[in-house]
Amino acid sequence: MQGHVRKRRTWEFIVDIGHHPATGRRRQKSKSGFVTKKDAESALHEFIRYVEGGGDPSPERISPADYLNRWLEFQRTRGIRSRSLDGYEGYIRREIIPVIGGLELAKVKPGHVRAVLVRMQQRGAAAATLAQVRSVLGSALRQAVADGLITTNPVAAVKRPRVQRRELHWPTSAQLGALLQVSQGTVWEVPILLAAVTGARRSEILGLSWAEVDLGSGTIFIRRGVQAVRGPYRTETIAFTPLKTKRARRQVQLPPFALERIRRHRRDQLKRRTRDGCAANTAGAGSGSGGATSPGGGPRTARSRCSTRPRWR
Repeated sequence: MQGHVRKRRTWEFIVDIGHHPATGRRRQKSKSGFVTKKDAESALHEFIRYVEGGGDPSPERISPADYLNRWLEFQRTRGIRSRSLDGYEGYIRREIIPVIGGLELAKVKPGHVRAVLVRMQQRGAAAATLAQVRSVLGSALRQAVADGLITTNPVAAVKRPRVQRRELHWPTSAQLGALLQVSQGTVWEVPILLAAVTGARRSEILGLSWAEVDLGSGTIFIRRGVQAVRGPYRTETIAFTPLKTKRARRQVQLPPFALERIRRHRRDQLKRRTRDGCAANTAGAGSGSGGATSPGGGPRTARSRCSTRPRWR
């Protein structure tokens, strides 16, 4: 690869980057704006090293807005959870695109990333939210580096906001006993009982099916969760989702008092479902007829006694 420098209004370098793969025409890459000849020569040699090291001499020109939307689609094809994608899309639309969306992707610098975070600070965003936005943008631009669209990730030069970890508070045995007592006879009795004795997350409790409960040995197999998934026209459906890691999939032994209550819950549920002519599916959901329950809120009314997707608010 050959190149040279010259001076017009400012110093610039010009490099022959070969012929176009489709048209066969000769292609050149130039860059101007250098104050001295030495600066232009230094940039020329750096560019040649970049290309000879495998870099793209003529990367695609694309805006951060277009690239981030492309990156979101790529994440969707990878099977990223719907709720996570909603969060990414919100950060990109509300916080990132208004500040840097109209730039050229290759011209985004660390200062532009800081401008995104400063704007968020001025609007009162928490440090944890700033860290999440930085993480999303950093992940997207790491992919842009891998795609050959940019040479370095500008987010790497921006320090991660310090997040103060909140102190965790656990309920006392007396408080837990009081919670279990007041929940008796409500649709939340069984989910609260299971959460108390297993330590499982809310979505994991609501995602339990009877296939994952061994009523003989009192063993529960936690293998999936349940999640509200957004659809078109602001609709929402309830979907079962696998847990993120193999380590999250586990089995838990129920204490005798909880096992007896779960067995009674199963008998009662079967009676109701038989009466209503339906199949009992879920173990952890508070719905008396065994339908899937949203982790986002409490029960209100069901469309029908046999619905596998009760309508919650």
